[in-house]
Amino acid sequence: MTEDEALTLISQLLGTRNPIVLREFEFGWLARERLSVPERASGMHVGQGSYIIDRTGVITVHSSLPPRRIMEEYAQARREGRIKGRQVWPEPEPTA
Repeated sequence: MTEDEALTLISQLLGTRNPIVLREFEFGWLARERLSVPERASGMHVGQGSYIIDRTGVITVHSSLPPRRIMEEYAQARREGRIKGRQVWPEPEPTA
């Protein structure tokens, strides 16, 4: 997956008109929506989550921890053969 493909995918998934900021790291990109000044003033940034777009195309949602920490924790999980975060794309198969 390329950075342009990652940006297109997360933009479609979030359905926002705000810009999406991508930070590349070993296993993909961390994405966060760049909120407008009025959105920030209204408090929308409090608890704002982040998304990891894995190079495999899997997207997971993460907490509002600092981006560097999220990327480090995700990279460690991937090195251990795991995916960290709640998968939102592709939608996981329902469990019975």
